[in-house]
Amino acid sequence: MHRLEKGRGGVTVVGFHGWSGDHTTFFPLMENLPEAVTFVSYDLPGCGRSPEPVRWEIRAVARSIAEEIVGLGRQGVTLVGSCTGGLIAIFVARELVEMGRGEVVGRVVMIDPFAQCPWYFRLFLVPWVGPVMYATAFANPVGRWVTDFFLQEKRTGQVSLTESFQRVNHRVSLAYLRMLERAGAPEQFGDLDISVEVVRGENTFLAVREAVERWQRVWPKMSVHVLRGVGHLPIEEATDLVRGTVFRQAGERKTPKTKKMSAQKARELREWRNELTRGDSVGG
Repeated sequence: MHRLEKGRGGVTVVGFHGWSGDHTTFFPLMENLPEAVTFVSYDLPGCGRSPEPVRWEIRAVARSIAEEIVGLGRQGVTLVGSCTGGLIAIFVARELVEMGRGEVVGRVVMIDPFAQCPWYFRLFLVPWVGPVMYATAFANPVGRWVTDFFLQEKRTGQVSLTESFQRVNHRVSLAYLRMLERAGAPEQFGDLDISVEVVRGENTFLAVREAVERWQRVWPKMSVHVLRGVGHLPIEEATDLVRGTVFRQAGERKTPKTKKMSAQKARELREWRNELTRGDSVGG
């Protein structure tokens, strides 16, 4: 799997992006790392520069990712998953436990996670009609603009919910939806004894809010941090608050109020992403 590794600290954080994302999802968190942290951001199988999995099955994919993490040679790792990457992180944590390598994972942080493939994503999987609907919404600039416009209440400032679809492999994107549709219910993790925290936006999708409630029924002691005025992309919309949870083991404290990304900052971030992904600073 392709990855970008930054920092030399003893506290290891591993990031898993969500649907249509890649390793650049976590660039806002990696911009100013605490000295104590090493951050590893992966392109999930089939995404970015990572090869496709041998089999599009969630446990097989999770096992291959778990083996990658074992290869890092770290213990007490914080697994961070954004959007559908949160579900991936939970599957990976279980695989590590079942491999007898439970010491590798210390905790899981899910950022605006889903619990299952939501019903409106399943529409894209309907034979014949689904791919046309997907292409209309995500595979062309006009469709992306329209989708962003109608979802403006689920985002803040200049943040875009569809920008990542410009560089995604759409066949792989649909393959992930099919895989997540068959992933099973979150209740299957009831026996997984692990520390889990959730960060979600106050204005995120109803499906995410319901998913978090469902995860809480699986793990009643799970911590949930709701970010006021934030939509579905907390990493970009409220970077400092997310850092407060993700890097807590490195001694960082929570920032008392949400810091929203300005239009200039959003442009600078996009330029930085483009520069890094063009260069050879990304290790594999």
